Amino acid sequence: MTLAAVADPDSTLQSKAAVAVDLRSISYTYEGETEAVLNDVTLEVRDGEFLLILGPSGCGKSTLLQLLNGTIPHTLKGTLTGEATVCGKPLASTKVASFATDVGMVFQDPDSQIICTRVRDEVCFGLENLCRPAAEIMQCQADALHVVGLDGFGDRSVFDLSGGQKQRVSIAAVLAVRPRLLVLDEPTANLDPAGMADVFGLLHDLSKAGTTIVMVEHRVDELADRVSRVVMMDRGRVTFDGSPRAAFSRPRAALSEEGQAVPVSAWFPQASEFALALSAACAAPLLPDDMPLDVAEAVALGSRFVGSAAARPSEPSAGSGQPGDKPLLSVRHLSFGYDRAAPILDDVSLDLGRGHLVALCGRNGSGKTTLARLIMGINDAPKQSILLNGKDISALGPKEISAEVGYVFQNPDHQFVTDRVWDEVAYGLTVRGMSDVAIRERVDEVLGIVDLARYAERSPFSLSLGERRRLSVATMLVLEPHLLILDEPTIGQDHERAQLLMGLMVRLRERYNTTVLMITHDVRLVAEWADRALVLSGGRLLFDGSPDAMFADDALLRAGGLLTPPIFDISRGIAAAHPDGPVRPTLSVPALVSAITLSRRVMA
Repeated sequence: MTLAAVADPDSTLQSKAAVAVDLRSISYTYEGETEAVLNDVTLEVRDGEFLLILGPSGCGKSTLLQLLNGTIPHTLKGTLTGEATVCGKPLASTKVASFATDVGMVFQDPDSQIICTRVRDEVCFGLENLCRPAAEIMQCQADALHVVGLDGFGDRSVFDLSGGQKQRVSIAAVLAVRPRLLVLDEPTANLDPAGMADVFGLLHDLSKAGTTIVMVEHRVDELADRVSRVVMMDRGRVTFDGSPRAAFSRPRAALSEEGQAVPVSAWFPQASEFALALSAACAAPLLPDDMPLDVAEAVALGSRFVGSAAARPSEPSAGSGQPGDKPLLSVRHLSFGYDRAAPILDDVSLDLGRGHLVALCGRNGSGKTTLARLIMGINDAPKQSILLNGKDISALGPKEISAEVGYVFQNPDHQFVTDRVWDEVAYGLTVRGMSDVAIRERVDEVLGIVDLARYAERSPFSLSLGERRRLSVATMLVLEPHLLILDEPTIGQDHERAQLLMGLMVRLRERYNTTVLMITHDVRLVAEWADRALVLSGGRLLFDGSPDAMFADDALLRAGGLLTPPIFDISRGIAAAHPDGPVRPTLSVPALVSAITLSRRVMA
């Protein structure tokens, strides 16, 4: 069966002119709230389109997606105004169950969506609930697994799959029902770069075969040249609707139709960021049709501006961050596993000094989070394998460890212990016995820093994913730890708030000499902020050094399931095209633009 057949329940091509989603003047306010999360949204999606929705954390993107299968207003109560039709059915009068064969939903975390323990059972589950004939069920699940590249995985346990494979199973379970519309809410948020590339490649194939896709996603570098349309939102409103090239040609502070400044907080492809910076530096206006969306187009654009040979600008070399004589944390020949026959960590040794920003990278399942849990004492480390300020962690209690080390969980919901945002940030200080006046002063300051002061009285679980992530970071920031471990800190964060969050880490390092250990799949985060990188693969430490050296090692990247940041590939491509020119591989957009403009000055 072809991809188109899986995408189309009738196995016939639908008219491209047909409208899958028709929203007119939609406004929505959650029950118990006074402020609308969607404001006068009008949106039309035609069959066969691949629509990408971008915008700041909390702007209403996920709420909009929940309209598309009737979750709003039938499951999540609130006040909905306007007219909405999805797959030809009026939203207000159509029950959620009636959308089962029309709209397929894929969420951020595959573990929250998968309910069966065997792959085949998971893919068959929806069809069984629809009481389809057994022969049809088996054929549809086999076709769906084939489409997502999981032939032969039917008898596998879902617990044996990687994060990327689990997300493919989630997509297969949705495709088996053969929906007209596929809706995805940050489907790669928890995946390593290799898993992300797999899922994006699959969606690209589905789109080419005619599947209608609406997706919210922050990771745009590998998507920008694959989607057919971009919608940008801010504060519950649609602020842009058009082609990808036009979308990413906009400056960070665009003007609305009313002439008001509208901040563009969405992530831009690094190829487009490079083009905007180069255009500004060279005073060469760039038309939207010329805006590059991928590495090859950016290399072609940059090469047009490269002049004759010139002295290469010197760049400060990022140090390896190797600690001094008295490390804050020492890991010595650490091996650990829940099952001794299959260790999760195998003979890991490293030191962390004070005042460093360290990135811990590797595939899903490589042992990154296990290492963090051992450092925090959540799991019991072997004796003398981890030393904190020279003390054996296995001999320290939770209070002693938490006085030195803060840990921000990958899933922020696993961290919350109160039902009010303000109380959540205050909790750790209260346990330490700080005075009420001091607690209030510090909590109010931190809530302002992370832009959550207006939500102080709300439940943590009522916040968006990006807001919950910032709250989880705030609960640790307020304690001013000497070592702060962040497990995927930028999940769900828009560009502006991700920059703000990392700026906070730099301030924490400078003010308190705090060491920040970031467990991350975000290669741009590593390139822009880390002064040291660690790579785990199969539980072993493959690399400990500078980000520059890590990204220059192609074999290491393959082993670690990593990708290079686009700007590195762009600079490498321009350098290869002009071997006698001033450009060399770099991880910095400003450094690349500086090298190109230097060559132009030499020409002049």
